[in-house]
Amino acid sequence: MRSKVVLAVSLAVALVAAACGGGGGGGGGGGNNAGKTSPGTGSRPACPIGSIAKAAKPVKLVVWHSMTRANEDELKKLTDRFNAQQTDVNVTLVNQTSYRDTLTKYRAGLSSGDLPDLVQLEDTTVQQMVDTQSVLPVQSCVDAEHFDLSDYLPRVLDRWSLNGARVAMPFNISNPVLYYNKAAFRRAGLDPNVGPATLDDVRTMAEKLKAAGVASPYGLKVEAWYLEQWMAKANQPYVNNDNGRTARATQVLFDNPEGRGIFEWMAGMVRDGLAATNPNQGPGEFDDLLGIGNGRLAMAIDTSAALGTISQVLAGGQYRDVELGVAPMPGPAGVGGGGINVGGAALYISKRSAPEKQEAAWRFAKFLTQADVQAEWAAATGYIPMRASAATLPAIQQQWAKNPGYKVAYDQLTSGPNTIATQGPAIGDYQGVRDAVIDAENSMFSQGRPPDEALSVAAKNGTSAIQAYNARVG
Repeated sequence: MRSKVVLAVSLAVALVAAACGGGGGGGGGGGNNAGKTSPGTGSRPACPIGSIAKAAKPVKLVVWHSMTRANEDELKKLTDRFNAQQTDVNVTLVNQTSYRDTLTKYRAGLSSGDLPDLVQLEDTTVQQMVDTQSVLPVQSCVDAEHFDLSDYLPRVLDRWSLNGARVAMPFNISNPVLYYNKAAFRRAGLDPNVGPATLDDVRTMAEKLKAAGVASPYGLKVEAWYLEQWMAKANQPYVNNDNGRTARATQVLFDNPEGRGIFEWMAGMVRDGLAATNPNQGPGEFDDLLGIGNGRLAMAIDTSAALGTISQVLAGGQYRDVELGVAPMPGPAGVGGGGINVGGAALYISKRSAPEKQEAAWRFAKFLTQADVQAEWAAATGYIPMRASAATLPAIQQQWAKNPGYKVAYDQLTSGPNTIATQGPAIGDYQGVRDAVIDAENSMFSQGRPPDEALSVAAKNGTSAIQAYNARVG
């Protein structure tokens, strides 16, 4: 019992930020701004390069973040390095616990004035942050310095771009991967070095694992993020208007054959005792990973950003019968041309901060995306290096050689296409859509609602959330 508590606490503090994007903050990436200030060419505020030279030093920079456990430890280490290597800027980190809490406090600060100079928010927030009219787009600073972005992974930059402009600086990049217990695979006669490629493979392997004594082979977190990812892997846009990229989205598109196939697969796994569900927040949020630890489960999909902390916990010896395997996220069978969406978070510069603080924020954001910093960050946490040159440096190369599971998310990202579907949906009330999906999944699992009916209700309520948000922002 004690070991389960130890792992539960460790994982809870590490993952509560939902670094995958699954925790949802309400914002979305992309789309037009319906009367709001656009970050596009010709309407952006200027980046005040040169302001630090005229200011009293060091310029004090307040940064709100949502990192915990191993991730926070590494962020503090990098920040200390930045503060020590120069005297112009001094960074103070303020942990807001989770992306959702950070966004809630940021919204409140728009009225109270209690705002950071730089804020870390997840991939779902781009549209909403632009709509607040409180952000200095990093594109302004890129243009002011003629900053070279050619080494940055295009798919990562595009996730936080709107109207052809970079809104925020990507920092901690992740995507969902499959975690599994190689020891359980061996006992079931499965190849411990090969994970399931498709959802059909998950079912086939789950049947063998169950026959070998695993109670509920697959841990199914009730999480809207996975539907988004599976639709992208099927190369299907999640919302209309080119996934919200050419105009504001007005309706969801996942009530289609691909979406129905996904809902039917989930319902069948639970109905046949091959999967156990758990919520995406609260006390049971990490039962999918805990279940692998205690042997009740053998597979689960979760964020690659959990790897650093999971490795810490397993190294402690609490779970001696677990040999962790990491594989790409399995997707729908019979469809192709797509790939996973980019997950994680980026750094937004506050337009309401003094000019010297805006420039300081830009400097710190650049530091955190240096190739050597990204390599060290990825090696320590399980996040993905977002620069091509970072992936060639010793820090991450040595980690990948020692622990190949850390490379899975990077390969999954760089091998996928950059399409409208894989750029991710652009939604104002992103969380409203996610809530509609989660409610529908719960009704299917706990109330026996037929999959096609549950999906139809999710689509109806998700579209209503989008349209209500659009009406509010004008």
